[in-house]
Amino acid sequence: MKMRVMFLCLLLSASAAANAGAADATGRWSVTISLGGETVNGVAILKQSGDEITGSIGADERNQHPLDGVVKGNQITLTTHPRPGRTVAFDKCDLNVAGDKMTGTTERKGSSDKGTIEFVRMKQ
Repeated sequence: MKMRVMFLCLLLSASAAANAGAADATGRWSVTISLGGETVNGVAILKQSGDEITGSIGADERNQHPLDGVVKGNQITLTTHPRPGRTVAFDKCDLNVAGDKMTGTTERKGSSDKGTIEFVRMKQ
C-alpha cells in the first residue's frame, strides 16, 4: 500500500512539473509587429484549450481576423485567416512564451522577409 501511495505521489509530481512549463495563451494581448523599419500595433484575443489555440487578431478589438494555433511546451505557432477582401500583417508566426510575454518571428506567403512580433498580456 505504501508503494502505491508513493508511486501515485511521484506520478502527480511529474505531471505537475511537466505542466508548469507549458504555455498559457488565453487572454487579451497587445501586439507589436516590426518589419522593414515599420511598426504596426494591434490586439489579439486568444483562447487555449489543451494544445490548441483559437481567437483573432487585428488593429483593434472591432477589426479582427480569425486565427488558430498549436502549443508545444513554451512554443506557439499561430496562423491567420484574413476575412475576404482583407489583408493581414502576417500569415504565420512562431512564438516563444515567457509568462505574460510572447516574442518571435512572422512570415508572409510569397515573401522571404521575416518580421519580429511581440505579444504582451493586457491586465484585466
